[in-house]
Amino acid sequence: MQYIYIGGTELKALTVGLITGLIYGFFNLPIPAPNVLGGNLAILFTFIGIVIVGIIRKEVKFGKPDQSAVENTTIKA
Repeated sequence: MQYIYIGGTELKALTVGLITGLIYGFFNLPIPAPNVLGGNLAILFTFIGIVIVGIIRKEVKFGKPDQSAVENTTIKA
């Protein structure tokens, strides 16, 4: 089961992406992503499509996983 929620990692990624975008824009550098809206939307909607299929298959849930789900997915060496 995969869980989709916004946590600390996602907020850090958002912050790093925003700062990186500002730096690239300030120095007029080419960005390391599609530089057209269509390219970025294709990436976004590809992810959304995968999530929709996961929801239909009941493989994806929204929200933070409960502790028992986290313990069951922990890899033990």
